Amino acid sequence: MQYFDKSMYRHFADNTAKLPDTNKCIYFYGRKLSKGEFFADCDMLADYLRSLGAKKGKNVVLCLPNIPDAVIAFYAINKTGAVVNAVHPLVTGKTLAGFINKMHACAAILFEDFFHKYEEYLADTDIPVIVASASDYLPTSYKPFYRLANLKKSRLVKYDDKTVRFADVTKGKITFKKSKDAYPEIRGADIAVYMHSGGTTGESKTVMLDNSAFNCLADNALDLIGGKQVDDRDGMLMVMPIFHNFGLGICMHTTICAGGQVVMMPKFDPKLACKLLRRSSATFISGVPNMYAKMLDCGLFRGKYVARLKHCYCGGDKLSNSIKQRFYEATAAAGNPIRLNEGYGLTEAGICCVNTPQNYREGSIGKPLKNTKFGIFDDEDKPLPTGTVGNLCIAANTLMTGYYDDEEATKNAFFVCGGDKWVRTGDMGKMDDDGFVYFVDRKKRVIKIAGNNVFPQEIENVVNKVQGVKRSCVVAMTADGKPAVKLIVQPEEGVDETALKKAVLGEIADKLLKYAMPRAVEFRYKLPLTQIGKVDYRKLEEGGENEEE
Repeated sequence: MQYFDKSMYRHFADNTAKLPDTNKCIYFYGRKLSKGEFFADCDMLADYLRSLGAKKGKNVVLCLPNIPDAVIAFYAINKTGAVVNAVHPLVTGKTLAGFINKMHACAAILFEDFFHKYEEYLADTDIPVIVASASDYLPTSYKPFYRLANLKKSRLVKYDDKTVRFADVTKGKITFKKSKDAYPEIRGADIAVYMHSGGTTGESKTVMLDNSAFNCLADNALDLIGGKQVDDRDGMLMVMPIFHNFGLGICMHTTICAGGQVVMMPKFDPKLACKLLRRSSATFISGVPNMYAKMLDCGLFRGKYVARLKHCYCGGDKLSNSIKQRFYEATAAAGNPIRLNEGYGLTEAGICCVNTPQNYREGSIGKPLKNTKFGIFDDEDKPLPTGTVGNLCIAANTLMTGYYDDEEATKNAFFVCGGDKWVRTGDMGKMDDDGFVYFVDRKKRVIKIAGNNVFPQEIENVVNKVQGVKRSCVVAMTADGKPAVKLIVQPEEGVDETALKKAVLGEIADKLLKYAMPRAVEFRYKLPLTQIGKVDYRKLEEGGENEEE
């Protein structure tokens, strides 16, 4: 563990120490940021943050989209010993102020484009703010156009002693008293990140993750992107956000520590994502099913840029058969036999189970990564036999420390068995004799019919493989005063709904118990999605009509 017993900043610096300062680590719309530039700006920002009180025991709110400032700020905060309080940039001003006040943040790094919605609430916090702009690291030729397009929003930011520009800090234009003290020694067990998660019970919680969890993840997952063969001719298309464990742990920390480039985009756009594949050195993609679907829909996912892709991974939601088939058609046309590999992870444990070209099984979420164990347990935390559906639990070197200010929830999340510390994922699953893991459903997302457990995800898995189905969602309903299943289907365009309904119900009858048969089937051409592209079943359960974005 000694190799990982350090800050994430130090782990990144140590892993790339032998690389020249000219090694490229970030790509942003044509701007290639070198390792030397990165550390110069990162260290300057860290010095300034220390002057604002950032140190061990404190936290700094980082509320940015995927722009270079976010990566630089993350490692700068980490260097000071403070915790990165990672917040979604689309939160309301009231929610942001709540995180600042509840967790006593000493500073905040915010996005210029959204500052106007925060400002009213920031007035009550009296917190120093650093304002980052997407133009900070754009190529020189792009900056005037971006600034002109965002002139109205940028003028709303009033700069003073408490509110400064990110670029002014990193370029040495802000005067401050630099500490003469050495930077603190940061250990692997020191908390690195606060992540605001749904929690393993579905209730909102703040997950505390230490430095070693991410340093170990960067090692556990290294082989997923080519191991020690990675260099700055490789890059990860970073669509997953930095406030998400998938984006932070795999897309950013694993890639950048390996010496590869992080190819960034602030907001996902399928055409732009495909153009970035052409213009950058992106050879890896990690994303959610909806992202791949939209890239395939836009018509630009083709050609020699697709041919050079080495590894593509998908998580966050069930990958439908139709998306996989279209992906394989597009890559085959480009002469690339690459697979779209499904994986599994959660905020409390990172990415921990993935299909790979060497170990792949259709319908599974793959085999555990190294230093990771999966187990299936009953409700009394006793191991269940192979092939039995039960509580999916994980033992790994990437587990969270616990939940912020919630001892009871932390205690309930863990248990010890066989000498290992396990975290309860809140999901149901099973394993086969070869060690492949199968996700069944969220434990809390179970519909009881005639005393039998019906798992919506199990039904969706069957339905999503039917030709003509784009995606589906199962929700509970009441029929004749009894619990029942309602199936909502988003069909592909031009599909005959009557024929599709017959095909779908036939597949369910053939593959599942009779209790899983829907009492109602509804077709919708748009479904509400969560911020990371999952079908938002909670909104559908509540009767929400929000359309897919």
